[in-house]
Amino acid sequence: MAVPFRTVVVLTFLLMLRTTCYAAIVNPKTHVKIINYLRLGVDLTVHCKSKDHDLGVLIIPPNGSWEFHFRPNFWNSTQYFCKFDWNGGSYWFDIYIQLRDKPYCVKNCDWLIIPNGACRKVEGMPHAVDKCFPWNP
Repeated sequence: MAVPFRTVVVLTFLLMLRTTCYAAIVNPKTHVKIINYLRLGVDLTVHCKSKDHDLGVLIIPPNGSWEFHFRPNFWNSTQYFCKFDWNGGSYWFDIYIQLRDKPYCVKNCDWLIIPNGACRKVEGMPHAVDKCFPWNP
């Protein structure tokens, strides 16, 4: 028994719509903000990338910030890492690991960059820090 062509088209359309809506609802866009909180009066050079996207090199002035956004993947494996340079030193940090950060960063993931690592701010509470992490070894 053959399925009518119109039924196949309608079912395909509904499946695509369901997948798109699922991605938008279950994994909404995440905004990552990096704040130069070194308190040393120096520029912070940042180079962030994921396995698939290189966001380039940029300079964040003292107390300045820069942000990017993305949609976390279905498999909970989205990860972005950044290299931070200032005063002749270089440091690495995984600025977003989906399994680590998704419960704390529903839509916004703000990070204060300090001399010994990165501190994740509490979403919705501008002056509260959730946890500080050391630089990657």
